[in-house]
Amino acid sequence: MKILYLIVLTTTLLFPTLTKSDTNHFGAGGVFELDLGDSEIPLTPKQQREQKLLEEQLKKKAKESSVSN
Repeated sequence: MKILYLIVLTTTLLFPTLTKSDTNHFGAGGVFELDLGDSEIPLTPKQQREQKLLEEQLKKKAKESSVSN
């Protein structure tokens, strides 16, 4: 059993890079960007409702500001 511990200790000291892991899969750059080009991601029904509501609110504000001027 002592021989096994001695082999493990010796291997760890002689080859320390085998015991280390590299967790950065994107290189040393640090920033990972995904270019989707001109593709669009479709909105969920909830997002569509929120967008319509926002557009309506903007139209109302535009009408109110044009009436007050």
